[in-house]
Amino acid sequence: MNIIIVDDELVSLTVLKQLVEKLPDCCAQGFTDASAALVHCEQNDPDLVLVDYMMPDLNGIDFTRRLRAIAGRADTPVLMVTASGDGEVRDSALQSGINDFLNKPFDFVELQARATNMLALRASQKKLAQVGGGANGITAGAASTPGSGADNVLDVNMTRARLAADEALLGEIARIFMRTVPELLSSIETSLSVNDLKRAFGHAHSLKGAVAAFEAPEVFNSLARVEEHAKNHDAEAASAAFALAEALVQRLVRELAFIVQRNGPGEAGA
Repeated sequence: MNIIIVDDELVSLTVLKQLVEKLPDCCAQGFTDASAALVHCEQNDPDLVLVDYMMPDLNGIDFTRRLRAIAGRADTPVLMVTASGDGEVRDSALQSGINDFLNKPFDFVELQARATNMLALRASQKKLAQVGGGANGITAGAASTPGSGADNVLDVNMTRARLAADEALLGEIARIFMRTVPELLSSIETSLSVNDLKRAFGHAHSLKGAVAAFEAPEVFNSLARVEEHAKNHDAEAASAAFALAEALVQRLVRELAFIVQRNGPGEAGA
């Protein structure tokens, strides 16, 4: 697997390169110049890109937007390395096409886990491309599938990779999620309406846990904000955050419904 690392700080770049090359069958190429890395990605098809957030001229988010604009690089897994816990930064990163985050300071275990997930996603993409007749075939198929486009909240390919490409398991957890979500949303809404923030926190936490079964970071983070505001006893902020979270959860439900419909009915009683 070919991995590109983009970091203007040479020490950090060196550490990342050394750690990445400890992964099985992986080779890495480092760039301190983000623009040069983009040129390389135009001419080569990396299996994974690690990019630092804070860089001069072109930060990790802007870099990823430009990478996504390159033909054939819309689905290249991107892992952003950042010390920022700012929710707005992470939301912007997700919207730009970044798939996951590696928090600073990091260790090899965390890097290995996140990079391995990304490389599993890439291997799955390549396998599907071979079956579907090449990159053009898989791109066309993905465009018609909820969860594979920029406007979707569900990353289907990453979710499949996390589930070892078990389509039956994906369909089953989607059905369970769709069955349990309405009650949880109703419970949060009711709790907020009577200013029971402790109860709202508990239900939001339960729903966030259910969302964690899928790769839907925008939905997950929106529920985390409901939790945070409820924990801080800020009823107005919690209600505002829930309005956004509810809309995102409903979008996730619609995207999962497509998967369930495509996979057919589950076992009786599911």
